[in-house]
Amino acid sequence: MSARVLPAKVSMNVEKYLHASFEGADCEYLEGEIVERNMGEYVHARIQAWLVHLLMMAEPRLGIRVLSELRIQIGPRRYRVADLAVWRATDDIGDRIPAQPPFLAIEILSPEDRIVRMHPKIQEYLSIGVEWVWLVDPYERRAICFSKENPGGSLSDVLRTRNPDIELPLETVFQPLS
Repeated sequence: MSARVLPAKVSMNVEKYLHASFEGADCEYLEGEIVERNMGEYVHARIQAWLVHLLMMAEPRLGIRVLSELRIQIGPRRYRVADLAVWRATDDIGDRIPAQPPFLAIEILSPEDRIVRMHPKIQEYLSIGVEWVWLVDPYERRAICFSKENPGGSLSDVLRTRNPDIELPLETVFQPLS
């Protein structure tokens, strides 16, 4: 099995990026540079699918809209791709790149991911108005929850938001790995 390898730096203009598709996982766009994201493996994919399932089942009750692997505009020349993003059903997000940030962004660590490298991404989400960010580590079976009130994040046994109130105990989140 061969790994996808991008040259050290790949540059393109923002319009080309917005119309580009990439082999494998979508790439992020940071100030004119294409940045490859780590490909999820089985454990990552399983937790991502499970979280999509849990949240989509709750969409009508909570008044939310759940999307995965969607580009989110951070600035004119910065686009990130969240593993999952959740908007309130009443939010007008447009039909291509969302017109407003999600209220919840969820990132699931892959084996090669490092929290130190995820921290700038999380802070960017918070800087554009994302109210809650969950960083889920399926390998350690832990999670860090970030919010406007707690931008430094803290370990938590329950993934939660307010308005709407979402509460997912980690034992539920990691159930597919049992």
